[in-house]
Amino acid sequence: MRTVNQDIKGTIDKVKEIKGQSFIIRVNRGRNRIETFEGVVESTYPAIFTVRAAGGELNSFSYNDILSKNILFYRKRK
Repeated sequence: MRTVNQDIKGTIDKVKEIKGQSFIIRVNRGRNRIETFEGVVESTYPAIFTVRAAGGELNSFSYNDILSKNILFYRKRK
């Protein structure tokens, strides 16, 4: 069962705050397929946001993916 620690509006605001910053991103694509890559939050829209991977690939995600913990952001170590 999903636990909601914040609402969708708070999630959207936090993603807007980290726009343009580089992170290590861990995505659970389901069926034990977990992808980890370095990327930058490129754009934010009302229902989705886009992440540009270091290799140039553009991925789009829903804010609900963050709430359900299918996407995790980690700060890069210096």
